Formats: sequence, C-alpha cells, structure tokens
Amino acid sequence: MAVKGEVKSKDKIVQFTVSRETKDGWMSDLVGLIAANGNYVLGIMGEHGAEMSRVRFITESPDEVRDLFRAHEIHFCEREVVAVRLKNLDNLDGILRCLKASEIGLLYAYGLIINAENRSGIVLAVDDAAMCAEVLGRGGYEVLGQDSLSR
Repeated sequence: MAVKGEVKSKDKIVQFTVSRETKDGWMSDLVGLIAANGNYVLGIMGEHGAEMSRVRFITESPDEVRDLFRAHEIHFCEREVVAVRLKNLDNLDGILRCLKASEIGLLYAYGLIINAENRSGIVLAVDDAAMCAEVLGRGGYEVLGQDSLSR
C-alpha cells in the first residue's frame, strides 16, 4: 500500500541494526539465518570497521525477525525509517531536494528491493520520520508502508 502523507503506526517500517565484532562472513550468516526462517532482507547497508561492524536492514516481516533474534540471543536495535518508491533516476534528486527544502536531516540512505516487482526504492533514515513521510507525500512521492513490503 502506498501512503500519501501520514503513515499509520502499524504500517511504519522498522530498520534493524546488528553490531558485531568484525569477522569475515558474519553478514552472510545473519542474512542466511533470516532467509532460513522464511523471511527476506529487502534493503541492507553494512559498515565495516577495524574492530566492530554494523549491519542495518529492513525485512518483509519485522515481527518474525524480532522473535528470531530474541530466540537466538542476537542483540539488535530498531529505528523507524521511511521508504520511498523510485520511479526514475530524476526521482532521487527530487526526493533529496524535498528533504533539504523542508530542513529534514538525512542521516543515511540505502537501496530497497520492492517485493516481487522490477521496481526499486530507497530507505531514508532521517531525524523525523513522521515529518519526512508527510512532506514527501505532499510532494507527490510514493511513501511506502510495511504492508507494501510484506508477503
């Protein structure tokens, strides 16, 4: 479901962040655990440091992933993010200009695979997700909700 303006709380998109001691292959192990339990990572960003690494990602079913992590004693953090469908290459420039004009702080962004479609999107971590969704919706951009990503 595409959302214009305000995103309902049950439809908000949750980003997970998992930090671990830097070790080859641990991102693969993490994504493999999620996939083996019938879930898919739709957007992912990894940061590699000398001692610690961090993976940020969204999935199609955050409730299942949350339960999976708790069962495996994987420590994680959650953050509400905004996902926007990209229609073309100019669309990204327009989205970023809209955020700048509204003085919404963009912390980071990464690509998004939209469920079973040959279309893409972008995940935006911003200082005010509700305001970001409202501003982009008013600007004519297609803000996505969790149900757009879920099975």
